Amino acid sequence: MTLTYRHHARCACASAHRGLVVRPFTFPGTSRKYERSRPFSFEHIALDLTLDIPGKQVHGVAGIVFERVDPEATELRLDAVGFTLISVTLEEGKGSKPVRYVYDGDVLAVAIPEGVSRGKVEVRYSTKPRRGLYFLAPDEHVRGRPTQVWSQCQDEDARYWFPCHDKPHLKQTTELRVKVPKGWYALSNGTLIGRTSEQDGEIFHWKQAKPHPSYLVTLVAGAFSILDGGTAAGVPITYLVPTGREEDGHRTFARTPAMVEHFSRLTGVPFPWEKYAQVVVSDFIFGGMENTSATTMYEHILLDERAALDIESDDLIAHELAHQWFGDYVTCRDWSHGWLNEGFATFFEHIERERRLGVDEYEYGLKGDLDAYLGEASSRYQRPIVCQDYEAPIDLFDRHLYEKGGWVLHMLRRELGDEIFWKGIRLYLQRHAFRVVETRDLLRALEEVSGRSLERFFDQWVFKAGHPHLEVKVEYSSGALLVEIKQTQKTSSEIPLFAFDLEIDLYPEHGEPHREVLHVETASETFVLPLAERPRFLVLDPRYLLLGELSAEIPADMLRRQLAEAPTARGRWTAALRLSTRDEEAVVRDLATSLSSEGEFWGVRAEAAAALGAIRSPDAMQALLSALPAARHPKVRRAVVAALGKFQKPEAAAALRTLALSDESYLVEAEAARSLGSTRQPQAFDTLVEILDRPSWADVIRSGAVDGLAALRDERAVPHLMARSRYGVPTRARRAAIRALPKIAVDRRTREAIEELLDDPDPYLRIDVVLALGDMGDSKARPALHRALERELDGRVRRRIREVLRDLTGTSRAEQQRLQEEVDRLRSDLQELRLRLAKVEARDDKPSSTGTQRPPPSRTKSAPVKKSPRGKSGKKSKSLRSP
Repeated sequence: MTLTYRHHARCACASAHRGLVVRPFTFPGTSRKYERSRPFSFEHIALDLTLDIPGKQVHGVAGIVFERVDPEATELRLDAVGFTLISVTLEEGKGSKPVRYVYDGDVLAVAIPEGVSRGKVEVRYSTKPRRGLYFLAPDEHVRGRPTQVWSQCQDEDARYWFPCHDKPHLKQTTELRVKVPKGWYALSNGTLIGRTSEQDGEIFHWKQAKPHPSYLVTLVAGAFSILDGGTAAGVPITYLVPTGREEDGHRTFARTPAMVEHFSRLTGVPFPWEKYAQVVVSDFIFGGMENTSATTMYEHILLDERAALDIESDDLIAHELAHQWFGDYVTCRDWSHGWLNEGFATFFEHIERERRLGVDEYEYGLKGDLDAYLGEASSRYQRPIVCQDYEAPIDLFDRHLYEKGGWVLHMLRRELGDEIFWKGIRLYLQRHAFRVVETRDLLRALEEVSGRSLERFFDQWVFKAGHPHLEVKVEYSSGALLVEIKQTQKTSSEIPLFAFDLEIDLYPEHGEPHREVLHVETASETFVLPLAERPRFLVLDPRYLLLGELSAEIPADMLRRQLAEAPTARGRWTAALRLSTRDEEAVVRDLATSLSSEGEFWGVRAEAAAALGAIRSPDAMQALLSALPAARHPKVRRAVVAALGKFQKPEAAAALRTLALSDESYLVEAEAARSLGSTRQPQAFDTLVEILDRPSWADVIRSGAVDGLAALRDERAVPHLMARSRYGVPTRARRAAIRALPKIAVDRRTREAIEELLDDPDPYLRIDVVLALGDMGDSKARPALHRALERELDGRVRRRIREVLRDLTGTSRAEQQRLQEEVDRLRSDLQELRLRLAKVEARDDKPSSTGTQRPPPSRTKSAPVKKSPRGKSGKKSKSLRSP
């Protein structure tokens, strides 16, 4: 499953991670979750459904073949929420008869007589699903919405439309027979074994012959164009897209067969299902869902020709495809181990990009994921990747599960090497084929093929929370390079001091470069590296092995040479990042050179632009303006535009206005609008209003204009934003307008208008409504939020409501920031007073005339200094002749 914020979210600039209060992940009263008992195993579920589309109901018969596991069990429990039961029967041997049952509206408990070891329960029912199965239809405000029916069962929503054991640890084969209107197509798991036309509709019969969990059962029904994607690894591939979007469908999904072949080779497991279909639906509540053999995608995956200039859907396609192995073929035993599904799928996004675009794109994608994880870890919470303490399983589907999980796999790959790593992955998949897994299954497979103990690695990176916050200082003196390393994260029982190797590539003025490996495991360590001469430059963590925050104090001349000469793109963009704090003429000149280099990797140029924006000097602004006309790469142009938004100057606003009105890239126009507002120039208002309703892919231009109006802080924007927050406006623009309103208006009328949207049908929009109320900081929103919490079914929204209620202090986010700055100032003043007091006390502690004196102060234990001659710094030094 892909959360929509992951799709098309690749970063082009550096992110800041500090300054916000981090709260605990769990709320008071949260109970630890354990796997449910399975007294009966399920062998097969057969569904026979009739859809009442106007009534948004399902009339169904579910036949569940079971086998006894617990000899003393007396009832078979089925998750079934909000059903109207017509009959429940038990078939054993030759006959079928009514059976005793208890149903409380959530769980159907069917009595299984003692001595029945195997049988079939048949449930006839009807239901109007509140979740799990969704009925779409146009209305007076959204006339273009298609009539469709589609399912979304993860994490545990299958129970809303068919009875099942709705947990990932139980797998069974399935089949689905459904009647739909003529002209429609119905897609489900497995193989289409029957298609029958009747007078009032058409019946589709699908059968999934290999076992999978209930959350992967799918049904999509509607009018689609079916595109032939050919075959890959012997498997037929199809794409189902809205009528009229055939060209966009071929453009978007064209690389799917190559991905299937590549993933089959890497994993050593040929694509494990009977077919692979991808279907695009409207108003989908996630980015994509990896239903077994039939992935559902949201509508914004489809790219028109202009969108395809600088947007790719391959990350989302690769993510859901990887799930066919990681999640579907082998499935996490319970949701606490969900990173074995989502972390692998996220990692395979980068694997696909590396094959197609090279290692620079691979590493820059990892940078985006690391920034995303660090953003969540610094602004919301830190938790172990494997975590059993949560309210609802969806709470776990966050940046820790996806991005941090993917990063852990990347670290393992680089630590073990490709040959050993992929050998371990093949063993893991083959050993647990069509079964459930937990984290130790992966650990043991990798240990078995490598001969290495990985317990400490998994303990600190997977079973513990947090990450290292490193402060590194590099200084050359008297024939040695001194490297001081401090871990500054606040440690606890959950957040440890981390043990890791920090690699440093040293590039001398003369001779060959080489690598030093420094083993770190305490809070503060100093390493002494004997060197005959001062290095020309160096690169910290050259293989990108460190999942954490790394700030470095390195001489500016070394950083400038690193920017110009480092052999890897990552070496050069990290230099740009570290130069962003230096407002020096030579630094600005070198960053401008990097930005203007057409042969340079676009990510390096983007980071150079971001650094110039952070410097904010007149020379930096001029460098950005000079680079703009020649920035042909749209991602570079977008980075320059974003950086110009840091300058509240008419010259910057004039350049941004031109691009906001016209650029070949949707995203450049949108970013130009956003930055234009940030310049706070009065003339920006009319331009932003002019483009406010300009159509674009995924409504990105309108959203950019809305963000620009918010940044402009012009109260004339309020009625425009109110109008765009109403139902009927495209959802992404509505969401942007809702988040923008608190930045301009925090009055009662605005708050009440936002509160009215807490009942909107779109869960992502409801999240933005909750966050907007939190931004307003008005405690009078509490009653509305409490009422919303009582009726809210979506776990994502529930968690955000609870976070906002916890943090709602009665002051706006802007006022909180001002108060935090005042607290920081007072802390600084207090520290200065303490220093002055210490000096006074030191004066008073001089020996008295009687000769008595106070005992000497205790010594502070100094950090260890490790002498590390070349080639003997904990690990063997490595030649970097070919870094």
